[in-house]
Amino acid sequence: MANKTVLDINAGQAPFSLNRDLSPYEMPPQFFSDGNNIRFNNRKAGIILGHTQVLGTPSAAPYWAVSWRRVSTDLWIYGGLTQLYQITGTTHSTVTRSVGGSYTTLSGTTNNWNGGILGGCLVVTNGLDVPQSYTQSGTRFTDLPEWPSTLRCKAIVPFKNHLVALNLTDSSTAYPFSLRWSDAIPEGAVDNGTDTWDTASTASEAGQVSIGATPGHILTAIPLGNELIVYKEDSIHALTYTGGSFTFDVIEKFKSTGLFSQQAVVDLGDGRHVLMSTNDVLIHNGNTIKSVIDDTMKLFLFGDIDSTYYEKTFLAHNKIRSEVWICYPRTNAPSGFPNRAVIWNYSENTWTIRDLPSVNFIAKGVVNPALTNTWAASSSTWAGSTAVWATQPYNPAVDSLLMCGTSDTKFYEADKSLTFDGTAFTAYLERFGLRSQDTSNVIKVNRIFPRCEGSGVVYISVGAELEPYQGVTFSTPVAFTIGTDYKVDCRVRGRYLAVRFETSTATNFNLTGYSIEAEEVSER
Repeated sequence: MANKTVLDINAGQAPFSLNRDLSPYEMPPQFFSDGNNIRFNNRKAGIILGHTQVLGTPSAAPYWAVSWRRVSTDLWIYGGLTQLYQITGTTHSTVTRSVGGSYTTLSGTTNNWNGGILGGCLVVTNGLDVPQSYTQSGTRFTDLPEWPSTLRCKAIVPFKNHLVALNLTDSSTAYPFSLRWSDAIPEGAVDNGTDTWDTASTASEAGQVSIGATPGHILTAIPLGNELIVYKEDSIHALTYTGGSFTFDVIEKFKSTGLFSQQAVVDLGDGRHVLMSTNDVLIHNGNTIKSVIDDTMKLFLFGDIDSTYYEKTFLAHNKIRSEVWICYPRTNAPSGFPNRAVIWNYSENTWTIRDLPSVNFIAKGVVNPALTNTWAASSSTWAGSTAVWATQPYNPAVDSLLMCGTSDTKFYEADKSLTFDGTAFTAYLERFGLRSQDTSNVIKVNRIFPRCEGSGVVYISVGAELEPYQGVTFSTPVAFTIGTDYKVDCRVRGRYLAVRFETSTATNFNLTGYSIEAEEVSER
């Protein structure tokens, strides 16, 4: 009589996750060796939520966006190649400066819009023109008052009650190691008089420094507690307010680590930043730094990025899901726009992959305040809902991710619905290299018992191979109806087993585990 064996795969001891770097023949069974459009959450593996078009039709292809409240109205501001626009509800209008007109086109450059909010005022730059400001009492952008006419900056960041301009160009001469800060600016204003940016005036706190100890250029800066963390291509520094004649002091934080691209860093809001360097994905608190991607997705990620358009890589923080999305253009991505995200869940330390609709940026904020993630706002049942149920009605800082669908000239709300803007997508999980303790014996798989929550149909294939890397032969996919079926029958032989779960319809499912029933049939 043949010896029967059962391989039970579950996330009871360790969460399910994707691992594209380690050999599938050596890694623990909770890892999947391939997958796409899947989310790992609460020790389950399920289809990731899609995206839906929102906010009407953009006036131009959106390259960047920011959520901003002017007086009592929530607005979205977005930048195109040569103009700035605002959205009120679903109405789009141009808010480009009246004096000076259209901006230098972003086309053919590595620049993008960026900026932030200082004392209620929005300040942005495209890296090519004079920075722009939009005040609470204004009706459109204007050139930033008192800004030196010959000066340009690649990035501009509010910090405390100052503006900090980074990676400068003055009279067409580049100063990529330099940054300049303004005088202290009163709340509700964007300047403090004629000396706002005058570094020679004793009546102003304005100043300028060069961070030239390493050859890398300054890319951007993000506040972290009482410090402004300045990211170069090859090192990380901090700007600390000291007052007095120097105003700010520059401290080196991490000498051998820099930023992959200008927007490849996010603030988790808990005293930590996550960044992508030239060969790693790291987390730091300003004092210590460590890799979060070793032996999981590092080799896959850096091997998948288009080498021509790598500078378009950016990070987005999906706070409500405890995720960091590393968004990048795959090799030969259409027009070089990011079309894939490798996603890290920092609460459960899991990794996955998601397709993107060629987006140049993902912003966060209020997409529609009337839509909340409460029971009162939902028309779904608990079992059928795709929402994240929270104790708050909504939080305008974290609830929604707004994708700038640059190729499609659309805005999409991410993590919405089970389709990609109305089109069903394929989601799948695969695991190769599963084996019993004794790999000298050939085993025959008779059936598999998936443990699935949700609804709809998942197609399950079982495969095998006699030797590692020989090539898996899969059985014909079998439809598994969640809530009706409890097993899938199959007839597969080999020493190393494989299993694939796939759906190409709007199926809401979560896999909590599965068992493989097999028996030994020979020793060769």
